Amino acid sequence: REEWMQREPIEAWLRERTRLLPRHDTDGGLGVVHVWRNPDGLIDHAAVSLGGGCALHKPSCGWMSPTKVLTTRELMASARVPGRRVRRHRLL
Repeated sequence: REEWMQREPIEAWLRERTRLLPRHDTDGGLGVVHVWRNPDGLIDHAAVSLGGGCALHKPSCGWMSPTKVLTTRELMASARVPGRRVRRHRLL
């Protein structure tokens, strides 16, 4: 809340605190971090599953952008952008 998070700290956190799930794994269970990368492989967006088919999602970095709870299906549709690919990570 106090710090605007940049890509490098997120990448380090993903390496240290999560395990990449197989591509075919679409588990939306509690503690799954959904990470969208652009065609250059850089993180563009992330959200976390809350369990029960729901996820916590903040659509933009702007302070005026609300934090939303969406179904996992809504999350996937809302973050869909040409060229972006999503991968999932399990919290350790």
